[in-house]
Amino acid sequence: MNQVNKNLFSLKDIVKICDVKKVHVSDENKLFDYLRVVCIDKKYENDAENLLFFPIYFTDYDLDDGWVINHIDLRNKIAEIMEKNPNYTFVVEEDMLNSFDNEKYEYIVVKDILGAIHKLYEYQLDKVNPKVVAVTGSVGKTTSVGLIESVLAKKYNVLRIYHKRITPLLLKASIINFLTEEVEYVTLEMSIYFKDHVRVLSNLLRPTIGCFLQLDSSHLHKDGMDRIEDLAIYKSYIFKYASLGFYNDQDDYIKRISLKDNELYFDNEVLFKSKMEELLSFVDNVTIEEDGFKIDGNFVKPYLLTELSMLQYALAYRVGKYVGVETQDIIDALNSYVPVENRITKCKIFGKEVFFDGDVTTYERMKQLSKNKYDKSILVIRKFGSAENVDRFEKVVEYFDKFDTVYLFDDIEYLELLKNESNVKIVNNHDFLSNYDGIIFYHYSGYFRDYEEVKDENLFDIKNDGYKIIPYKGE
Repeated sequence: MNQVNKNLFSLKDIVKICDVKKVHVSDENKLFDYLRVVCIDKKYENDAENLLFFPIYFTDYDLDDGWVINHIDLRNKIAEIMEKNPNYTFVVEEDMLNSFDNEKYEYIVVKDILGAIHKLYEYQLDKVNPKVVAVTGSVGKTTSVGLIESVLAKKYNVLRIYHKRITPLLLKASIINFLTEEVEYVTLEMSIYFKDHVRVLSNLLRPTIGCFLQLDSSHLHKDGMDRIEDLAIYKSYIFKYASLGFYNDQDDYIKRISLKDNELYFDNEVLFKSKMEELLSFVDNVTIEEDGFKIDGNFVKPYLLTELSMLQYALAYRVGKYVGVETQDIIDALNSYVPVENRITKCKIFGKEVFFDGDVTTYERMKQLSKNKYDKSILVIRKFGSAENVDRFEKVVEYFDKFDTVYLFDDIEYLELLKNESNVKIVNNHDFLSNYDGIIFYHYSGYFRDYEEVKDENLFDIKNDGYKIIPYKGE
C-alpha cells in the first residue's frame, strides 16, 4: 500500500450501507478511522483510535480456489479477540451473540459479515469511481505498477494497491479504507495462481487500462494450466472490461492475442466479448542504449538495466502518454524511480555497490537478472531458498553462464546442485568483492522476511551516502 489518507466512516454510514439488524454502540455519532476487514499492515490497526473489526472466516472453497493458503476463522474466536481488544467495535452475525458478553463490548449485528464488507466496497467504489490501471504478466508486475504510479502521480492523485497476493478480500479492504474522494487513478497488479484469478479480480475492480507485460513458465501445472498458452488465455481476462489494452507484441505467446470486432482472440479462437476500443503494443520504437533506453527518441536511464526493465519502463511511458502526462514529466519520473516493496535495492556491502535482492524468489529472479545489459556482471549467492523450491534451483544453473562469474558461499543450501558450472567459484568470505569492478547482483534469499534474524551479520555499510536496506514489514 502506498497511500497517505484513510477514509472515515461514521456509525450512521455503516448502518445506512450495511444490512444492520442491531446496534450496541454507546456513541451514536462515533467515527471509525479504520475498518479492519483483513490484516493489511499492523500499523493501521495500531494507529487507529476507533477501529471497526470484522471477524472474517475463510471456507474450504477459498482454500480450494487458491485465494488463501490457510484456514482463518476469526468468527469462532470472537470472545478471545474482544477480550484482547475491548476498545474495538465489532461487526457480528446474530448467531454469534451467544459467544460473548453482550453488555461488555460494543458491536453491530449484520445479516452476513462478508456481505456487509462487499456492500461497503461497492459503496466506496461507486462514490469515487476511479480509473483503474491493472498489470498482469509472469514477473515484473510490482515494479511496473510502481513505475506507472510514479508517472501518473505527476498529474493525478494515485492509489497504488500492493499485497504479496491480492485476493478479493484484500482488495476490498484496500478500497474501503484508502480509496478517498481525491483519488483519480488506482494502480495494481493482477496475479494468477489459479486459472480464474485474473478473471475474478478484473470483474471485481474493472480496469480502465489493462496491461500484459510478459509471459514465461511461472505458475504452470496449477489448476490445469499445463501450457504457456493456457497462461496467456487466462491472464488475457485483464482486457475483458478495459477500454484500452497495452500488450507486449514481441512476446511469442502474448502476440497471439488480438482484438477484432469487439472480441478478443487467441490465435483464431474467440475468448470473450470485450469493451476495448484498442489493443496497442507498448514496445514499439524502444531500443536499448549503452546505459539506458530510448523510448520514442527520449533517453531514459533505468535503476536497473535489463530486458525486463526495458519492458517495465516502456509500459509506464506509454500509459503516461495515453492519459496525458507531459513527456518531460514522464521522463523525470522514470529517471528518478526507485523500486518499490523491497524488490531489489542498491546498497554497499564491504565498500562495494551491489544490487541487493533479499526476496524469496529464485529461478524467475535469476533468469531476469541474467538478462542484464551490463558489460561485466557477477552473481553472488549468499543464502539460497528452501526445500519447497528445489526443482527451481536446478533450473537456475541454466542462467549462470550469462554472468562473468558466479560466487557461491560454501554454506548455502543446495550447493551440490549449483557448484559444477564452469564459471562458478566457491567462497567463504567477502574478500573477492575488493577485486571486482563490474555490476554485482547479490542474492540473499529471505533477507527482508528474516531481517531480525540476520541483521547482526553487519553486511551493509549504512552511512550518510544514501544507501539503505529496508526491513521486510509483513503483509
